[in-house]
Amino acid sequence: MSMMIKQLEQKLQERKEAWWEWHKKNPQVWNKFEEYTLEAIKTGRKHYSHWAIINRIRWNREIETNGGEFKISNDYISFYARLFHARHPNHHDFFRLKQFKEEKIIEKLKSVDENIDRMSDKIVDLSNAVERVNQKSQLLAAQKNILFTGKR
Repeated sequence: MSMMIKQLEQKLQERKEAWWEWHKKNPQVWNKFEEYTLEAIKTGRKHYSHWAIINRIRWNREIETNGGEFKISNDYISFYARLFHARHPNHHDFFRLKQFKEEKIIEKLKSVDENIDRMSDKIVDLSNAVERVNQKSQLLAAQKNILFTGKR
């Protein structure tokens, strides 16, 4: 399973790098994301939707400014929320974030690996116990044979 975990980690890393490259080419998205998020915080909100912030950016760009269609991949939205939390640690829980799907699967695979390891240890313990029982049974059988036959 460690091969699958490495593949998932690689996939997540590639997604992060793709977003970062896009982010560097589109700094206006971050500027608006930060501006609108701080605006939401100033209204007294404790939490808000990072999707709503991105959709406001989309709306303003496409409708209000007649700027044409503006594509922000849905895959990038949570990266902006995480960046906001990193740059504004005093608002580290403003957006309620889920694990990335890769992180969730990796966590489950690691849990399965741990369970398999525990089961393997129990199988070894059980095998050792069976071996001890067999040895004791043979010893008892030999003792009974001595008692019945008087032979050693």
